[in-house]
Amino acid sequence: MTISHWQRTTRLGTLHADVVVIGAGICGISAALHLQRCGLTVRAVERGVIGGVGSGASARNAGFLMRGCADNYADAAKQYGRAKAAALWRLTERNLEGLRREGIDSLSVTQRVPSVLLALGEDELARLRESLTLMHEDGFAADWWDASTNAGDSTWKQLASKHPPLGALVNPHDGATNGVHVLRMLASKLSCPVHEQQEVVAIEEHGTGVRVHVTDGEIIARHVLVCTNAYVPLLLPGFAGVVDPKRGQMLAIRPGVFQLGASYYANYGSEYFRQTWDGTVVVGGCRTYHAEREVGYEDRVTPWVQRDLEKFANRVLGEFDASHDITARWSGVMGFTQHHLPIITRCWGENAAATGNDKSEKVWFCGGFTGHGMSMAYEVSRLAVAEMLDGVESSFDLPS
Repeated sequence: MTISHWQRTTRLGTLHADVVVIGAGICGISAALHLQRCGLTVRAVERGVIGGVGSGASARNAGFLMRGCADNYADAAKQYGRAKAAALWRLTERNLEGLRREGIDSLSVTQRVPSVLLALGEDELARLRESLTLMHEDGFAADWWDASTNAGDSTWKQLASKHPPLGALVNPHDGATNGVHVLRMLASKLSCPVHEQQEVVAIEEHGTGVRVHVTDGEIIARHVLVCTNAYVPLLLPGFAGVVDPKRGQMLAIRPGVFQLGASYYANYGSEYFRQTWDGTVVVGGCRTYHAEREVGYEDRVTPWVQRDLEKFANRVLGEFDASHDITARWSGVMGFTQHHLPIITRCWGENAAATGNDKSEKVWFCGGFTGHGMSMAYEVSRLAVAEMLDGVESSFDLPS
């Protein structure tokens, strides 16, 4: 990516567009690209800086391109109904297919590796076995590894020799990548640069459209699509309690210490780990053990979570020297919803940009991916564009 895809000026002045996209993470950049392909002029604004575009969870996640949502298939079927669970899994398959059509496989950081859901306890084992049965019945490709069948790759056997999982559900066609590289690739396809270091300070009605006031100017448009995920309550206060900010943390172990052949989830996704293209092993999670403390917008690593991440890595992967082998620690703020599903909605009340309507046809929100933005946002943003422009309902409205 060249610097021309981002733009920082001392004064934007007054710009015009069909749509303003607020937020340049994976959701915002994808939405801008979908809008552009509808023949519309798009201005995307981001409060971050170069290297910081997508500086939230989009640039700081583990890079899993994993089928499914925050719950396993059996739990999703119970919570949402069988048909909706199947639709969610199909959506994430389309999400990966769409990113592959965009060219992510040409990136050196992208890997075609399965994702493996490890059962470390009897209850999770039962739910994953049920998930496998339901997925096969609903036409999804999925495999099973356990000691009785001697199935799995060399990594599975390595894990089993240290702290044996009871079994594992395998998504064979998943992948992994680096979010920053994906954002840069998608942004390079935009005809207008992302306007960085542009904090949105106000949105107001302007004739038949809206006026968006940013740090260095204003943009007049027909529509606004807010794609700030966890940060939406800071711009639209009515989303407080609808999308909650929760901090995720990770660490990186230097190449050569461990060898992994897949991306792994454990303890219902509470912990996760994979090996990147250069051999680095990234380990994340352990937030759920400190759930009350790991909330809000403070972007920092905390010693209690980092200690638990080290313990988990030692337990599952083997012994290593933390003082020598850990090369980085970081955090990112994720947007969680109460029902663990994304939200596409017109904005309402005080969030309707002073339109005076209960819900605005001009200002929309898309986000709330509950830690699965890489697996969902490209496709969900496409649905948001279709609903905003053409009224095609997506079923991702606010939870009742």
